[in-house]
Amino acid sequence: MSNSPPNHDSTESSEYLSERDVRLPKSPDSFFNLFVKLNKLDQISHFLFQPGMLFNDTLQWWTSKKRPLFTRSWKEGNRNVPALRPHPHAGIDIYLMQRLNMDTSTVLPQMLIPAMLSGELVHFHRDFLGETLYIRHPKIRQKNSVLYTLYGHICAIPGSRGTGASLPCSSHIRFTGSGFGEQTSAGLACSSFIDKGQIVGMISPPPATSSVPAHLHISCAWIDEELQMEELNWENMSTSGKVIFIDPLPFLLK
Repeated sequence: MSNSPPNHDSTESSEYLSERDVRLPKSPDSFFNLFVKLNKLDQISHFLFQPGMLFNDTLQWWTSKKRPLFTRSWKEGNRNVPALRPHPHAGIDIYLMQRLNMDTSTVLPQMLIPAMLSGELVHFHRDFLGETLYIRHPKIRQKNSVLYTLYGHICAIPGSRGTGASLPCSSHIRFTGSGFGEQTSAGLACSSFIDKGQIVGMISPPPATSSVPAHLHISCAWIDEELQMEELNWENMSTSGKVIFIDPLPFLLK
């Protein structure tokens, strides 16, 4: 799944201008409504997606400085063109929200994350901001592939391991797992069944050296049944012919 780079000489490029404002769906069980309810965000009316945040976008929406947001001001005269991603975006980044009074706000570290579909937790590994979880949905199939949902840049819920020590959000150690019973930092064991709406973790704060602000990445992908879980990581999936990413937004709205 490849895209041509956006035309930086023309602000009319549909790729460059891609953005979307998503009003809270009518369905109370949609991911967006569950996220709002879990985090007591009663005044939120929309989620905002700016250039670089949506599926297949080719731009980075953050900057190299601590000013994290690539705002719409570039269309009004600011031509500070953001950097290109190494690969088209394999999901969507949830970061910006709009309140009923039209003010904007952002998601924050430790906000709770609900599962958007029921399924089985089968794999996890560290990513550059936190941890990525893989949930398999065996009843949703396409030929030899099964649907997976991926939650990136998340971390532990304090105390979620019960008698064991839970991994604090500020920890950035590297580990991976896909064996039966292996636990993620959020205390969820591989092969555990996850119900829709069940909390799978929290948004992780970035390392102090990162220019990328805390946010939630979500991907959906058709993954070939022959692919071994140990082979799944962001580097391999971007080039694998056995992984086909699809737009997660329709699933988030259900």
